[in-house]
Amino acid sequence: MTSKASHIAPLAWQIGTIAALLALWQWSALTHPAPYLPRLENIAAGYVRLWHGDLLYSAIIPSLYRLAIGFAIAVIAGSVIGLALGYLRGLEPWTRPVLEYLRFIPAVAILPAALLLFGPTDTMRIFVIAFGSVFPVLLAAIDGARRVDLTLIDVARVNGLSVVERLVRVILPAALPSIFAGVRIALSIALVMMVISELIAADNGLGYYILRSQRLFQTANVYAGVLTIGTIGLTLTLALLAVENHVLAWHRGWRGLSNAGRTA
Repeated sequence: MTSKASHIAPLAWQIGTIAALLALWQWSALTHPAPYLPRLENIAAGYVRLWHGDLLYSAIIPSLYRLAIGFAIAVIAGSVIGLALGYLRGLEPWTRPVLEYLRFIPAVAILPAALLLFGPTDTMRIFVIAFGSVFPVLLAAIDGARRVDLTLIDVARVNGLSVVERLVRVILPAALPSIFAGVRIALSIALVMMVISELIAADNGLGYYILRSQRLFQTANVYAGVLTIGTIGLTLTLALLAVENHVLAWHRGWRGLSNAGRTA
């Protein structure tokens, strides 16, 4: 089997599996009509409606706005605090108990408290998204900073680099692979928290749209909202992977040279 054929075969199986599942769904919807099993064309029509007109601005845009700000806060705060804690190891006895305590609090459980503190506002929803997604980035940054070769840190210190310069020019580049791994996990959590935060005391967003459609027995719109969330998640994941591949190109090249050196 040629290299090209070996790549086409798995793709054909994946497409075939998806097509078979969709055909089974449509057959079930046609032969056993039920409110919870809408036809595919109705779901597709609801999906298209979500991306046009008023629904785009009342459902998708508000959700993306909250997701973008909350996720950005989580990534920046988690990276900065994590790098500092990973490098300044003397802080671990003071910070580790607090971090371990906070990270075991389910993000969903913080929602009622956030609602009391901020009210049913965008600030509350952004806070919930940031709180839920910050810990994967934070812990990954701590682990990445602690894995940095001490020789590199000593060389930077001998050359007169300040603590901030060491963090930016030595620790951060070396910890980026770990940070990106944490960011990928945080993205999925941020999407979950975005939807959950919009299920309570909301008047817009995808979570509110799905809940409202369910209460009005608009089942096709419920599935359309779920598919829209999946589309957003997949698009953001692919964009994140593209950024990661670009930023970490040097790391993959270095790792390839390192592996070649071992096998030589």
